[in-house]
Amino acid sequence: MSLTLKYKLLNPFHLLLRKFGPQWIALRYRKYYGKRMNKKSPQLYHEKIFWLLYHTDVSRWGELADKYAVRKFVTERIGKDILPKLLGVYDKAAEINFDELPQSFVLKTNNACTTNIIVHDKSTLDIPATRKRLDYWLGIHYGDLTAERQYTLIPPKIICEEMLQDHKNGAEGLIDYKFECFDGVPMFCTVYSERTDNTHSKKYMMYNMDWEPMPRVFDKAFKKLRLSKPIPVPECWNEMKEIAAKLSKGFTYVRVDMYVIDGKPVFGEMSFTPGFDTYYTEEFNLELGKLIKLPVKE
Repeated sequence: MSLTLKYKLLNPFHLLLRKFGPQWIALRYRKYYGKRMNKKSPQLYHEKIFWLLYHTDVSRWGELADKYAVRKFVTERIGKDILPKLLGVYDKAAEINFDELPQSFVLKTNNACTTNIIVHDKSTLDIPATRKRLDYWLGIHYGDLTAERQYTLIPPKIICEEMLQDHKNGAEGLIDYKFECFDGVPMFCTVYSERTDNTHSKKYMMYNMDWEPMPRVFDKAFKKLRLSKPIPVPECWNEMKEIAAKLSKGFTYVRVDMYVIDGKPVFGEMSFTPGFDTYYTEEFNLELGKLIKLPVKE
């Protein structure tokens, strides 16, 4: 089932899903992992992440998961130079003046996942259909549909950013570098390549902070898993690690995403509840879980 169809079917029931958020996330966990989530004594990666989601204050998560609001935080901690150029921000699609936009750009909502429209050539864009799709996305209660309650705290907006293109990588497309960070310490980096727009289809490889590939962390029993071959270390690798460390300081766990554009790091997003499509082995899920230090109950 496509993500769009899932949203359409579930959205009318979003308030019910919000009411039973912990049960909904546990059901999704069981569907993916084939077993119950350990709620009382979480040990594994996603178990601890979702314990934090429902047992701690996530208001800060909401601010930083917001693809628009996070720009202020990044500017304060790192500087604005690593941010994609912002071309516009809108409360509804009717506010977009397409005549003022460049030939290529990216439109996205700020409070969800895979709600992006990548425009390579504005002259071929169906503008009425684009407005309709964006307004539909604004009406999706993504945080309720996924039980990731930080997204329910985000005022929905549309943002328009520059089209990122890595001329050194050419036709291969953008590569996502996703740093697994634990209170200011990046430990691993998952690299997504050959990604299909607005889907979860991509190739995976994990690297440690010395850029050594770690294919062992992936469970090849997952039929949808596609591993990539090791790629050369980015020339700005040390700078990327420093950025990930600065942005993640003070957070028990967060994933910091970046791109490399013409040899320079560009900020992507911060994610506090990565999706289930990680395809990690049981052993690596436990290894990551040990790095997430839950607060001690008083």
